Amino acid sequence: MKNIIALLSVAILATALLALAADDAKPVLRPTQKLMQARKSWLASMNANLKTKQFEAVVKDADDLSAQTKQVADSQTNPLGKELDMAISSLAKEISVAAVNQDSDTVKAKLGTIREKCSECHTKIRDRQ
Repeated sequence: MKNIIALLSVAILATALLALAADDAKPVLRPTQKLMQARKSWLASMNANLKTKQFEAVVKDADDLSAQTKQVADSQTNPLGKELDMAISSLAKEISVAAVNQDSDTVKAKLGTIREKCSECHTKIRDRQ
């Protein structure tokens, strides 16, 4: 009985240590990476909500994206980065208006244009660093 208890204790301790080690293996994201992941998440969410005609959720995500990109643009020192962030902010506002009017076609088109702006930024700024 004592051997079983000792074995279980060791197994539990080993499992706990492995779990802690797995948590430590996650990379720490830089602030810019966190911003970009939030943007990616909003775009994915808008696409999913558009498919199910949940326009209220599209409006919320578009407003959040617009606010975040405007805030980043206001503190941006790179002129091209500022221009691209402002363009995304403006497009997100247009998505919000289109979603209020339940205009799926306009929302889809504006989401595509935002993706183009993201690709442009990655090509001209991120990938050159």
